[in-house]
Amino acid sequence: MKNILTKVCALAVAFSTAAGAQTKSAVRLQLAPGSQLTFEGTSTLHGFTCTTTTMQAYIDVDPAYQTASLSTIARPLVAVQVVIPVKSLACGGDLENNMRKTLNATQYPYVVYKLTTYDIVAGSASASAFAAATQGNLTISGKENPVTLTVKATRSGDGVVSATGTQVIKMTEFGIKPPTFMLGTLRVGNELKVKFTINATSAAVASAMTELETRLAAAPTTRSAPATPKQ
Repeated sequence: MKNILTKVCALAVAFSTAAGAQTKSAVRLQLAPGSQLTFEGTSTLHGFTCTTTTMQAYIDVDPAYQTASLSTIARPLVAVQVVIPVKSLACGGDLENNMRKTLNATQYPYVVYKLTTYDIVAGSASASAFAAATQGNLTISGKENPVTLTVKATRSGDGVVSATGTQVIKMTEFGIKPPTFMLGTLRVGNELKVKFTINATSAAVASAMTELETRLAAAPTTRSAPATPKQ
């Protein structure tokens, strides 16, 4: 349990720091049910998918985001950061532990993404949706790289904001050697396809942290304590 509390405290520190940086002209959204991230990969034997719904994020948006026509807001997104515990990735069977070792989960327990800038895709904005060509920094296994991807965002009638995107990354770009198993007869491909769906509302930060604590408390207590995630 001590290790679990350490994890929660590390995330709390990261997000309380981020909360302090929130601008007065932005509204902070928090994750809602249905948020999910997957890694899809290949091997010489078969494809595989690793999935997690355990993540924490802050999404700062323009104050008019939840009510005004999105086509009238020049910069709907103000700031985005997402933190994902590597050990929350569920791959199934032996692959799960092997993937955690491959991603150096003990030394670098978090995958971190931070938006740096973006442009609204021309002609994509409507009253309740837009697409953004984004640039950001992605940190995996302690290695930070710039990434560009197109994010599609929508706003439903109940005020829930959804964002989806897909990006292919190479393990070697993050200093990770694609693993081999069974005396080298099974080789994992270098490319991973990252897919995400993020749903968010204006729920309180405390509510989001309580949900994360519950998820981590249900995990095995033998996990080692992580370092504070890189900002």
